Amino acid sequence: MSTTEPLLDAEAAARIKDGPDADAGTLAALAQTWADPRGVSGWFSAIDHKIIARRFMVTTFVFFVLAGLMALVMRTQLARPASHVVGPDMYDQLFTIHGTAMMFLFAVPVMQAVAMYLIPLLIGARSVAFPRMNAYAYWVFLFGGLTLFIAFLLGAGPRSGWFSYVPLAGPDYATGKGSDIWAQMITFTELAALLVAVVLITTILKMRAPGMSLNRMPLFAWATLVTQFMVIFAMPAVMLASTALILDRLVGTQFYNPSLGGDVLLWQHLFWFFGHPEVYLIFIPALGFMSSIIETFSRRPIFGYSAMVLALIATAFLAFGLWVHHMFATAVPDLGKTFFTAASVMIAVPSGIQIYCWLATLLTGRLNLKPPLLFVLAFFFILVLGGMTGIMLGSVPLDLQVHDTYFVVAHLHYVLLGGAVFPLFGAFHYWFPKFTGRMLGERLAHWQFWLFFIGFNVTFFPMHLLGLHGMPRRVWTYPAGMGWDGMNLIATLGAYMIGVSVLLFIVNVVMSLRHGARAAANPWGAGTLEWSVPSAPPPHNFDVLPVIHGRAPLWEPAAAPRAVAGLAVHAREVLTTSALDARPDTRPLFPGPSLWPFLSAIATTIFFIGSIFTPSAVWWGTVPVAVAMICWFWPGRRENRVARALERWPASSAAQRAARRAPARPSSREAAGRGPQPRLAVLDVRALPSFGFSHRSLMWWATAGLMLIEGTVFAMAVGMYFYLRTVNAAWPMNAPPPSLVWGSLNTAVLVASLWPNQLARRAAENGERERARLWLLVCLAFAVAFLVVRGFEFAALNVMWYANSYGSIVWLLLGLHTTHLITDTVDTAVLATLLYTGPFEKKRLLDTSENAVYWYFVVLSWLPIYAVIYFVPRMHP
Repeated sequence: MSTTEPLLDAEAAARIKDGPDADAGTLAALAQTWADPRGVSGWFSAIDHKIIARRFMVTTFVFFVLAGLMALVMRTQLARPASHVVGPDMYDQLFTIHGTAMMFLFAVPVMQAVAMYLIPLLIGARSVAFPRMNAYAYWVFLFGGLTLFIAFLLGAGPRSGWFSYVPLAGPDYATGKGSDIWAQMITFTELAALLVAVVLITTILKMRAPGMSLNRMPLFAWATLVTQFMVIFAMPAVMLASTALILDRLVGTQFYNPSLGGDVLLWQHLFWFFGHPEVYLIFIPALGFMSSIIETFSRRPIFGYSAMVLALIATAFLAFGLWVHHMFATAVPDLGKTFFTAASVMIAVPSGIQIYCWLATLLTGRLNLKPPLLFVLAFFFILVLGGMTGIMLGSVPLDLQVHDTYFVVAHLHYVLLGGAVFPLFGAFHYWFPKFTGRMLGERLAHWQFWLFFIGFNVTFFPMHLLGLHGMPRRVWTYPAGMGWDGMNLIATLGAYMIGVSVLLFIVNVVMSLRHGARAAANPWGAGTLEWSVPSAPPPHNFDVLPVIHGRAPLWEPAAAPRAVAGLAVHAREVLTTSALDARPDTRPLFPGPSLWPFLSAIATTIFFIGSIFTPSAVWWGTVPVAVAMICWFWPGRRENRVARALERWPASSAAQRAARRAPARPSSREAAGRGPQPRLAVLDVRALPSFGFSHRSLMWWATAGLMLIEGTVFAMAVGMYFYLRTVNAAWPMNAPPPSLVWGSLNTAVLVASLWPNQLARRAAENGERERARLWLLVCLAFAVAFLVVRGFEFAALNVMWYANSYGSIVWLLLGLHTTHLITDTVDTAVLATLLYTGPFEKKRLLDTSENAVYWYFVVLSWLPIYAVIYFVPRMHP
């Protein structure tokens, strides 16, 4: 059967759509349609969110183990005074890579990986929103992590700490390529995190099952949604900081050089604006794990659902007001320290609300003390202790006393390892049957839990005392007679207990995969949708998409089942719903597996690694990235066949008539004669269009996410400008401001381009192909004119990037905007070409409309940059 057959005739398509009474042949065809191809090429082209998520989880866990082994080496070195297990240089590399791997390669990515697997199953979807972009994010993440560890094996590992403070990480002190590799690895991994965030946000907001309004979403889905918005606003800060660092090191900018107007505290502000929210990027998903596990093993819905959701949102907002909490020992004004002290105390309030709601659920439920719940119960003890020390560190006088001591190390690990990894292990035990189709062994699980719980406290509790006794952090050895020997030895023994616990977990996983009991669809008796499908789920997740009427669908009475019918079997057709109340919206076709995400990730890796060694790689490396991306989005033969079918047989009255006369079908139990059963109400979606403009489109949400990310980057770059202006009395560093002529001419050209851009968008939304491509070409001409004028503008600038911090920030602002404009110019050219060549489909008009939205952003984002560069220097301070 042709892959386009369901699209050719609406009446025929109605007979081969999936539905609640689909036969075995139809379900087999559905699984075949959604399965990734086999073989080597299939392995590299896989896009199934479950496969990508499993790869993410395994990769992040490997990085976790490697970082843990490094921690054991460090603890062995510190077990006794004046030890020589490793030297100071190797210790610095171990310390840097341990922290970097744990924070950037494990903690956030593993939380996103679990969400990537579970979210479509939790919300009743067959895939994530952008499966190819999801696969690309994995490959980029993998190559970034491998870059760090390969550099370590080659003796070129970074040595400046996972926080990479300047000037220690700057060109004067960090010789070699270690800090350059660290900076590019940050860009690698955070790019992957941002892409996954856009995928998950769009999936949650636009692909929930009909009826799953926002107030019916599982709390884990809420935690994921809140976390991914935090990723979008937090990650750009560290990416911008690391970009400025590598520019200082490779091309001679002066962002962090105080002698030429830079400032070392600028790094700390940027880094910790990301760094403290990152604690909650790790912590908030763990709260989602907690809610799911407590709800299942107490056998009742979570108490205070609305309060829990509001607490998650409040935690996210407050997390962005804490970054100076890490800078109390710097020259921050006292008034600022007071504000951040208050914020450090306030953020405990929403966490306390959640703890009380969980306790109320546990106390009023019927507890089933399985291993997942044990990890959750341990979390309460550890979180309270870690949270209390966090409030203590929020006090400026105490913070000044214990700053940079092992007290801070203890607090950090109680919050991160205790507050996130305990729930994470609980989540692994809880969802392992769904991930693999096998049950984890309970005996080994109990051994692992107790070794981990005892070992964790034996390791990190003494560090509080070491800090209070004055032991500084980040030291590779210490002399005898300081009184630190015994507590360090105890901490090292506890670290080995943690290592044994992790080893038991690995053994349990391997043995269970080979010989574990096969898992039923719902072995725990849970109430959320992921437990309604087989363990492990089929490629298409759901044989029949559900219709939701409550927060715990599997705990609702079985008297009123609901299902969706009318999606194609022989094409990857999905259902999108409205963002607020999850009403059926469109049924777009998803792309199939492709090698281009993998090849694009290789091109991206070459670009980033090449730029570590020569700036010219930025120019030459852009070409393969652009070629790979264009080939990725260029329609293939199958997509062309679908396009022709859509042109010839659009979603028309035939499908609508079929939908209107389709009766509610009986349930499969009733059809099988198993006694009188209620009739199964069917929601038929055959009349829905394949595409919708504006917020009905998945691409609109992706474009909105991209604009949020880039808008955050622009806002922080402008913030860098004003920060540097504040710390330099002689701004603009004795250099005359740029001439208004070129900037104003450029602004006029860019603003004028809004006119053809709007006409192209209007033509696209009206289905006028010829007019859309005509106005796209006019808009393209304006873009080229802008780039030509921008070239003259760069040539006329009277300050170079290497002269001082003023020149550096001016070139950075202009460079960032130019990069975005070039990207959108190429995108516009590709769209115009697609509208002139090959088969045509409504998706090209949809892409044209979304391209117009992004063009608005490019134009509007230039206006504040124009004001900052050309007018602010002319204003009197």
